[in-house]
Amino acid sequence: MKIKNSLFFLLFIFCIGSCSSPYFLEFFEFPEGWKNTQTVEFNFKAGLSSKNMSLILRHNNDYNYANIFLITELSSNRSLIQADTLEFLLSKPNGQWLGDKKLTLVEHKLSYKENIILEKDSLYSLKVRTSMRLNDRIMPIANLEGIVGLGLLIEDDTNEKK
Repeated sequence: MKIKNSLFFLLFIFCIGSCSSPYFLEFFEFPEGWKNTQTVEFNFKAGLSSKNMSLILRHNNDYNYANIFLITELSSNRSLIQADTLEFLLSKPNGQWLGDKKLTLVEHKLSYKENIILEKDSLYSLKVRTSMRLNDRIMPIANLEGIVGLGLLIEDDTNEKK
């Protein structure tokens, strides 16, 4: 019985030590699609170690596009660090989704920033909004139907040199 308890304890410690949890994870849900007037804002603090930042996009089969354009603004204490217009490919040319499909939901982990070092105890803000237009139109798409959520994931850079 002591051996079983010891093995269980060692296995438990091993699992705890090997399971890495994200530094930051926050989601916004869109119950009726993502409107082009809707800006999502993530607020977070960071440490001095190198971080990888990813956007987690979730959509269902009502999303009709193979890509998504996002405009991001990363700022620190209300001072703009960087603004970007990003395009992320979401499907193959044959229409197969590139993300992880779970029943009717598809989740994409979209790399935003890698190996970024953020100042310790500074407050950061990441604002994200859509910028989708049809090829022959000037006006933006009013509502991206099928988008159900957007998240920000910040993890320690596992490739950081110690």
